[in-house]
Amino acid sequence: MASFASQKLEEKLVCCICLEMFTTPVTVPCGHSFCEKCISSHWDKEEEGLNCQKTCTCPECRTCFPERPKLSKTVQLENLVELLKLEEVAPGVPEVEMRKAVDSQARKCPHHGRPLELYCVTEKRCICCVCTVRSCQKHKRALFEEERKAQEESIKETLEEKQKAAERIAAEIQKLEQQMNHVRVFSMKFSSGNLQKFDHLVETLKECQKKVSKMATSEHAALLKQMEENRNCLQHHLETVTQYNRTAEGLLSCVDDIVFLEEQHLLSPPNKLEAPPVIQFDLDNSAHMVTKFFTEFFRVLEELQSNLDLNPQMAGRKIRPEPKVFVKRMPGFCLSQNELRTKLLKDQQNLTFDPVTANKYLQISDNNQKATHPQGFQKPKPNDPQRFEPWQVMCTQNFSQGSHYWEVELSDHSVMVGVVCQTFTRLKQAHQKFTIGLDKFSWGLHIQEDSYMAWYNDKSTKIKEPLCKFIGVLLDCDQGMISFYSIDNNMKCLHVFHATFTEPLVPIFWLCEGTAVTLCQRLPSQI
Repeated sequence: MASFASQKLEEKLVCCICLEMFTTPVTVPCGHSFCEKCISSHWDKEEEGLNCQKTCTCPECRTCFPERPKLSKTVQLENLVELLKLEEVAPGVPEVEMRKAVDSQARKCPHHGRPLELYCVTEKRCICCVCTVRSCQKHKRALFEEERKAQEESIKETLEEKQKAAERIAAEIQKLEQQMNHVRVFSMKFSSGNLQKFDHLVETLKECQKKVSKMATSEHAALLKQMEENRNCLQHHLETVTQYNRTAEGLLSCVDDIVFLEEQHLLSPPNKLEAPPVIQFDLDNSAHMVTKFFTEFFRVLEELQSNLDLNPQMAGRKIRPEPKVFVKRMPGFCLSQNELRTKLLKDQQNLTFDPVTANKYLQISDNNQKATHPQGFQKPKPNDPQRFEPWQVMCTQNFSQGSHYWEVELSDHSVMVGVVCQTFTRLKQAHQKFTIGLDKFSWGLHIQEDSYMAWYNDKSTKIKEPLCKFIGVLLDCDQGMISFYSIDNNMKCLHVFHATFTEPLVPIFWLCEGTAVTLCQRLPSQI
């Protein structure tokens, strides 16, 4: 039973509005204390009264306040209330349990203001006795201790599961870090190995350069030495003949017969010149081995570079080869836009056919951008010295320096794409359909039914690659290179010619019956 002092203290700690012990006590300016909720509710009713008065009064002394005072919690009163509640708990109960009991009693239902007694499992909230009768009568309810025990078991199971998950994640992180370290070490070794290989490749190329330079210097020096000897021999004989001619002319001009007869036997004609050995040389043939080496090397290099540009995700996937047929161009068809082609398109030229050079059976249309060789009888055009006798046509543009690139669309195979010197012959050769690539002044790529043929100086190189509807040509006048490309999803270099150009070069084409060639134009957005 509570002591007399406790009863007196409890009387002093009662709110005059709710007549219960303070709950969150606050003090108004006149010095009286009330529950925060009680005084706020009292002032709300006053402001909503019939007179609509805006003043607030103290329920204890009826003091009026012109403005609603700001309330602040009275900490000391709240501590006294808590101590009094602790004394009301039965003796012998531990302090922790006492505090739990006080907390449970202090927390009241927000709807009914009654102490919380049970836990509603259905609504997952703590309820009072009024809630039990009204809103939660048919709900599943439990004591705080029972529900806490059940929830603790669930949390422990979840905690154990998450701890195991954390251990697994930590193990995966450790494994991933080990793999990352392995990749770093491998990357360092791989980079170092590649650097050594490329250094070795560069050194090998330098050695090849030295050998080629030494060989060319040696051969050319020997050739020049022999020519120098022949020239000296001829020069000496020229001087002898010149001296004889001068002496003979002087003797013939002598008017004294006696002097003439006495000196004529002293004049002896020079020996007959023995022709120096003929020097057989062909600079193109002497450089054939080196040219072949560069052609093969650049072809392999272009192929390797193309393989390196492939998407790594495509590695290991079996790619079905494209059928060796031409497909009709569909609306919206888009050419390949890989890195190599994007680079080449920077030098693209808009070409046009020169109708004056077109064979009399070829038709030029679409603003001189399309050449067609119709099948069947066609009325030939008038003869002209500039027209090709073979089924060939040149472009209007010519190039003598810099790098230039163009693309063409083929309607079918049996077409030849090439580059020739500007003074290339217009005449037809016996038993030959075309003249491109049959001499040292023209280079061509023949698109056949099942393969490509690269032509130069009447020699051909077969290229076994899938046929493509679009062909690209790169002419680098400064480097002395002519490269032919097939344009598809994976742009590929078909062949490279290396040569020395001595005059302007012009694009040229040969068309079999029933075929057409269209010059692809650079769009304004690409300029």
